Amino acid sequence: MIETIALALLSMVTIYYVYFITRVRIGLYSLRNASPGAAQPIVTVIVAARDEEKSIGPCLQSLIQQTYPVAKYEIIIIDDGSTDKTASIVRSFADRYSNIHLHSLPAVTERGIGRKPIAIAAGIDHAEGEIILTTDADCIAPPRWIDIMVRHFDDQTVFVAGPVAEQDSGKFFSKLEQLEFLGLITTGAGLIGSGMPIICNGANLAYRKKAFYSLGGFSGNGSSNDDESLMNRMAMRNIGRIAFAPESDSVIITKSSNTLTSFLRQRIRWANKRGHYEDKSILVTLVCLYLFFLVFFINLLLIPLEHRLLLPVIIAFAGKVIVDYFTLRSGARLFRQHVPLFHFIVAELLHVPYIVIAAAIGQVSSMQWKGRSLRR
Repeated sequence: MIETIALALLSMVTIYYVYFITRVRIGLYSLRNASPGAAQPIVTVIVAARDEEKSIGPCLQSLIQQTYPVAKYEIIIIDDGSTDKTASIVRSFADRYSNIHLHSLPAVTERGIGRKPIAIAAGIDHAEGEIILTTDADCIAPPRWIDIMVRHFDDQTVFVAGPVAEQDSGKFFSKLEQLEFLGLITTGAGLIGSGMPIICNGANLAYRKKAFYSLGGFSGNGSSNDDESLMNRMAMRNIGRIAFAPESDSVIITKSSNTLTSFLRQRIRWANKRGHYEDKSILVTLVCLYLFFLVFFINLLLIPLEHRLLLPVIIAFAGKVIVDYFTLRSGARLFRQHVPLFHFIVAELLHVPYIVIAAAIGQVSSMQWKGRSLRR
């Protein structure tokens, strides 16, 4: 009886997973490069920073080296209560470049508030640009980043997500982390291409300021009310078109965790943030995906008791590996990255237990980030 139920559940969730990843891959082929255009609106780049003295300098250096006309964009850094030299470094840049501005958030007055949405919203309140671009303080933007992201906006477009890649440190774990991150970005891009925007990364986003305000901003102080939920609400309320910039010259580079502990903490924090969706079909989709990983993991554990489950588990895993590999290859070609086969196989072996554990912990634990407990 247990074997029959386990086999039936495994078959259903595997079919759904293969369908989902196949839809992602098809969506990647729907993405289009931006058309050349003469319009160059005023743009505001917003970066929320907290204790980023080692990263904020290179980040700003990349932002002032953009090909977009200097008179057409400003850079706003929101200092979120840094206890290091972040603010002084930004001031030194602001003294040399008139389009760089520093604003500081007031001290924390309530424990448990997610601060990044507040910081971004504060930056938007100060912004002169009609297009808002966001990235993170530990990121490096390529020279054509602003130009490419802006050119994806037509009269119907209100939100553009862009690719992010983790920097290669040369370490074995870094390679695995790069592949996992590429998988997330590829999935987000493919879903947007297929008309189902669910995932995006706040390190590379652009949206219209009017659209942001028309939705009431992030609509709350919790950390879950972030860029991802903003994109979801824009799509749900038909504010305008959601696009993805697939150009390799728009890829933002971010630092990798490099350690298993920091990697798990980050992914648990991301899992903790998800779940606040206006479109409930998104939650259903994510639950179905999680059920694939959970059911597969349970079947794997049942093999010593039910030996006949071994072959179905192998078949399910093979199906996962095949669709994952070719979809990841499609994303890698798009963003000019590489999928080393050995590292991919190792990552696939770890993928199921990592998703099961990280997602479960993320739903019941409080978020910790740079000494703060953040509210969902």
